[in-house]
Amino acid sequence: MRRMIAVAVLALTLVSAPAMANEGFYIGADLLFNDIGGDIKNVDTGNGLGLKGGYGLNRYLSFEAGVFKTQHDFTPPGAPKTTVDFKGLTIDAKLSFPLTGSHIEPYIFGGVGSYKLEDVKGKGGQLGIGMDIYLFPELNFNIGLSRKNIKFDSTPEETGNVTTLDFGINYHFI
Repeated sequence: MRRMIAVAVLALTLVSAPAMANEGFYIGADLLFNDIGGDIKNVDTGNGLGLKGGYGLNRYLSFEAGVFKTQHDFTPPGAPKTTVDFKGLTIDAKLSFPLTGSHIEPYIFGGVGSYKLEDVKGKGGQLGIGMDIYLFPELNFNIGLSRKNIKFDSTPEETGNVTTLDFGINYHFI
């Protein structure tokens, strides 16, 4: 009988741990890989780091803000290769789909951002998918894929299509 109670408590703990972590504040760090396309030419795929913070309203919906910076090789026509920085500030709504009995939670997200490619500023929206993998109730690893559509304030106006692959870790203040 004691063994059955212990197994039931353990099973309940494993099922409820991911749901507890989604509510409240969290912070995290990401490793990002950005591929810049669209009207932006001669810019190679780059990598960098990002920081984020968010607040989970419940186990399904959270809001998140993040900053990032990636470095890219740039080869202007007829000029030597140089390095450019791509920076961004984003605000997103994230919708999670907790799986019963699992520490893996897929999610979708969408939001807006303000970006800067070297000295040219831009704004745009983003959509993405990903999954959180809870290592502990307070700590999760995540992987995500997103697409940013940016209009840069250049003359003539240019658009950028940025595909981002990110890997991160988040700490939840339970």
